[in-house]
Amino acid sequence: MFSMITKLALSSESGWGTAFRVNGGVEVCQQSLFWLVCKGIAFEREDLKLSYVLGSEVILCQFETRVLIELLKKNNIHYFQDDSQVRWLLPRNVSTIFYAQWKSRIALDLNTDNIEYCMS
Repeated sequence: MFSMITKLALSSESGWGTAFRVNGGVEVCQQSLFWLVCKGIAFEREDLKLSYVLGSEVILCQFETRVLIELLKKNNIHYFQDDSQVRWLLPRNVSTIFYAQWKSRIALDLNTDNIEYCMS
């Protein structure tokens, strides 16, 4: 089993996307999740989860493995699977500027309880 810090490191690795096998599906976070969202992976807003590791916000989402593989095949992306993860080669690196904007917007949206606390 991967620790959250290992997941963060692998999900942010330049040139690669990573999904981790959990509960019969896959869990994707951070830049890997952003890349999938940009490519059009279908998800519900309620599927996005916000977690904190070492004071940093982590955005997670779980998908059926089939949905991930279909999206990768549709986009002609080379991928590799083993018992613990699915990894794919990115055609180009994730834009750190667009990723940071997306992450801030999603974290703000998912963290509405803290917003109300800060504003009162």
